[in-house]
Amino acid sequence: MILKNPSSRISIVNLLSDFILSKIPSNEDTIISVIDCKNFFVIKGKTSHKELLDTPKIVDEFVTKFSKHIGDYKVTHTIDLIEYNCKFNKLNNITLTYHNTSNCSYHYSQIDAFNTKKSSYDYSSYLKEITDEELTFTSEFPHGYSLSQGRSLYYYGKHIMYNIPTNYPVSTLTFKLSTDKDDEGDYKFSVTNNNLNTEDDYLKSVILDVFNFDLSWIESEMKKVDWYNEILNPLEDYSFLTERVKDFIII
Repeated sequence: MILKNPSSRISIVNLLSDFILSKIPSNEDTIISVIDCKNFFVIKGKTSHKELLDTPKIVDEFVTKFSKHIGDYKVTHTIDLIEYNCKFNKLNNITLTYHNTSNCSYHYSQIDAFNTKKSSYDYSSYLKEITDEELTFTSEFPHGYSLSQGRSLYYYGKHIMYNIPTNYPVSTLTFKLSTDKDDEGDYKFSVTNNNLNTEDDYLKSVILDVFNFDLSWIESEMKKVDWYNEILNPLEDYSFLTERVKDFIII
């Protein structure tokens, strides 16, 4: 993932997508995508929820709530293309990359750049360059995605990464996360060590011995926290994700 300036246009569309998502019951399946076209916003999405949202009212509330954050940024004209009463398949598989850093979503070079209080977009080797010449800015996963649409798996992957003992020499790992099982009853999970570009079968085995891939506690904890913090304070992370699993030991 790319560490973004909280006041950038891409962060604001991420914030708006999560704000719209918050107006839909958490037990519904939803994907909301917000596209900033500079002179207007397209709100595209689909949800299993049946009740139509009052989008203009929600946008007005958003502007009021985050006025100090968005400053002179204008969120005025919107086009609502949300589809309702949609049928979803639960997203059971996702591939994500994590880093051995204070916030495992971000590479250490991004965090260093952010902490120097320079624009993160000056560091093109690791960070996405965004300029005013870009025509549109689109919200990005996990923002605007309900927990059932890959977001719970994303947080569970973070929980696993934070628990890898410091004596195990890894810096960047890619997890193929899944709640599906193979014919032998094991979760369809794999770990790739990005530095070596090889799968780490030993680490995979240890993880599967300890983690049960039960996402219900993640979903319960996420209902207690402020989802906007991920955007407004991107270096912080939820404390429940970093809690240690005492039985996770690598020899």
